Amino acid sequence: MSSLVEQSKRSAAFAAVDKHVLPSVRVLGIGSGSTVVYAVDRLLELKNQNKLNPDLVCVATSFQSKQLITDAGLRSADLDDLSILDPEQGGFKSIDVTIDGADEVDSELNAIKGGGAAHLREKLVANASNKFVLIADSRKDSQLLGEKWDKGIPVEVSPLAWRTISRQLERMCSIQSGAVSLFELQAPVAQLRQAVRKAGPVVTDNGNFILDVHVGKIYDPPAVEQLFKMIPGVIEVGVFSGMADEAWFGNEDGTIACRIPKSEMKKLD
Repeated sequence: MSSLVEQSKRSAAFAAVDKHVLPSVRVLGIGSGSTVVYAVDRLLELKNQNKLNPDLVCVATSFQSKQLITDAGLRSADLDDLSILDPEQGGFKSIDVTIDGADEVDSELNAIKGGGAAHLREKLVANASNKFVLIADSRKDSQLLGEKWDKGIPVEVSPLAWRTISRQLERMCSIQSGAVSLFELQAPVAQLRQAVRKAGPVVTDNGNFILDVHVGKIYDPPAVEQLFKMIPGVIEVGVFSGMADEAWFGNEDGTIACRIPKSEMKKLD
């Protein structure tokens, strides 16, 4: 990958951290992926400059992000432990802000996530956050999901019935009630994700398998997300619809773009 792309990731990550991780932030969600590495680099710089809350607690979304947190000397906690961490205040009720990467982001800040097979924990942490911020390079910025990301929707499934779930996903039709197409292909194509440098399938941090479900462009992300989740054995879908508050994109020319959902921009006009 070119150094310009890596620099654009770094710029987006640094800008998002500088805006959102203030000394007032007590609990911070740390996402997964290559761009998040730069976010943790910036957190370490701020820590060394005494610009972070001294009692900051970081909640990891994957084995990778927990390693990053630990290596940076930051305090780590599991999501369910937050309620008992501060007894004097009755425990933390939520995460102040979560910063995470994305595989693709559309104009409404719906996102495809799960390229790193961590989207179950990522969605749990994002859902428990007061603010959810995405960081990526400009290649991930699209009008519609599926325009640029061609590796399918990551779907975490139970290993007990992955073949059955795969067949059920492929029997779904794009046109649902109201004769409106939810996605581009007539029917999905599901593929079991295979591991690299390991024989057999990818196994998630939760002990499950990943189906990459190809549907082409996604016209209605919330509907597709809910449709897939209705199948028994589907544990989580890598479509994050209506969750992100803000997205930061680094460009190869060194500039940074910050976006909010298109519908929210119209309200401000």
